[in-house]
Amino acid sequence: MDTSAHTTRTLRYESRCGCLLFPDLKGTTLAQVNLDAEQFAFAQRHPELFGNPAVNPLLDPRVCQQMVSETHDAHGVDWSYGGYLEDRCHLWRGSYLSAKGTYLHLGVDFNVPQGTRVAVVEDSLVMLVDEDTDFDGGWGPRVFLKLSTTRRSRIVQIFAHLQAVRVKPGDRLAPGAVFAEVGGHPHNGNWHPHLHIQAVRELHFQEILIERFSELDGYGHQNERSMLRRDFPDPLRRIPGFTASKRRA
Repeated sequence: MDTSAHTTRTLRYESRCGCLLFPDLKGTTLAQVNLDAEQFAFAQRHPELFGNPAVNPLLDPRVCQQMVSETHDAHGVDWSYGGYLEDRCHLWRGSYLSAKGTYLHLGVDFNVPQGTRVAVVEDSLVMLVDEDTDFDGGWGPRVFLKLSTTRRSRIVQIFAHLQAVRVKPGDRLAPGAVFAEVGGHPHNGNWHPHLHIQAVRELHFQEILIERFSELDGYGHQNERSMLRRDFPDPLRRIPGFTASKRRA
């Protein structure tokens, strides 16, 4: 799918493909958008916000939410989702990512309103529930789900930037079970309201959990793209109703 700022395909969010990730949004419209591309148009519309080149106004979650809302209005949709392995070097310039240049987004973001309920779309086991209290680009409340083992690939999915989490480790969830809501700033890590989903190979997750859990992040470096694709596969491949990214070297 073309994720430029000028080309979108509007979809109707329905349940014919299986259980809905966002049951509250049934019947609404959505599109896949690239916010890194959209920020150029936003900057042109609002030069007053971008007067100081040393400051990125989009790091203010209120300004970023304004951009997201205007993007949705421009494309005639109620909400949107991003692509897998997007380069966000423009969107998040000046953030904590700048130190190492780790702008490659390892998950997929769903730009939906705060308070939107989140449900599982396949049989899942709750492995871990925690909260990252870093208000400068942190994860916020997180839920780690081990997806059904009936498939060959064993995957753990991270759901981040949440609120009202209503599960605990060891809970088994059936498709359609609501387990949290999408959170808002500052407690979601001080981002605009959105859900971040990141898939991790189970064996890689176990290694991270034992050796370097504090280093787990939602971004990586372009130079490590092939390795990151292997360890953090496209989460959309396990979520009905969304277009998974085409494989790219």
